[in-house]
Amino acid sequence: MQKLEKLGYTYPTSDGIYFDTSMFPSYGEMARLDKKGMRPGARVKLSQEKRHPTDFALWKFSGNNSKRQMQWESLWGVGFPGWHLECSAMAMKYLGETIDIHTGGIDHIPVHHTNEIAQSEAATGKSFVNYWLHCAFLLIEGEKMSKSLGNIFTLDDLVAKEHDPLAFRYLLLTSHYRSLMNFTWGSLRGAETALATLRSYLGEWPDGGEAEEDLVRSFRERINDDLDTPRAIAHIWESVIDSKQLSPNVKKATILDFDRVLGLNLSTARTEYVADGDVPLEIRTLLNKRDRLRVEKQWAEADQVRQRIASLGYLIEDTTFGVRLKRNQK
Repeated sequence: MQKLEKLGYTYPTSDGIYFDTSMFPSYGEMARLDKKGMRPGARVKLSQEKRHPTDFALWKFSGNNSKRQMQWESLWGVGFPGWHLECSAMAMKYLGETIDIHTGGIDHIPVHHTNEIAQSEAATGKSFVNYWLHCAFLLIEGEKMSKSLGNIFTLDDLVAKEHDPLAFRYLLLTSHYRSLMNFTWGSLRGAETALATLRSYLGEWPDGGEAEEDLVRSFRERINDDLDTPRAIAHIWESVIDSKQLSPNVKKATILDFDRVLGLNLSTARTEYVADGDVPLEIRTLLNKRDRLRVEKQWAEADQVRQRIASLGYLIEDTTFGVRLKRNQK
């Protein structure tokens, strides 16, 4: 605040101290804002004292008749910082005047991140962020998340429904961060099946190998290409079923090297076959249901049951001698 004031970027009004965006020529470049085309009050209600539609509060006064939970005495009076200023101040305290990577939702581009850039670069004269990674929205069953629809879920909610939160992470990694993603419970079950299968491979493969350099290089190229996690996930399966016929311990070491980036906790994967007498009643019931569906040639429904079994930590292996059940130890 003091730096910006000294450099002439601020002006006072009756309700606070504002940043004069006309003093910052590159304001709005990242968001491609049409400053000339903006009408007063189109973005936020324009007070009589605010000079430009894009000007924003750096410090707000509490007012004589109000007391907030968070307010402080300052050089400009009792009040509180604008939320844009809070972010710049915290970032600079812990990360320095230039940040390598700044993330956030696409809804933050036109206002919040634009204002962060303006105040930060005006104060320091340096580039504030080297790389911006803006995430697209997540839909729930084709709908925008909202409290009124009751479709907002937390990780604890997923766990309460007996879903593996790492499967949700896997699901997110299959979609590019800049692409709109539609979450469905079916897609989560599919991710659980895929993750359970991957754990099964790694759990059976021996340790002691060295990561294959060409595969690691290819993985890093995909990740470094705008964090292309869908291609990185595809590369895992390409490595599982590789054309070079690598030994299992080399495959394992290679995929665990990938997982240092992806964070699926694959290093703890262990697999063991389950004896018939140790199969829980719920799993046995589901296996019987799947058998009936397969006899009736209801393949899609049978596959849904397989996915449900996988979500509970068990993997089905169909053999000529019947079903073998494997349990993943996470």
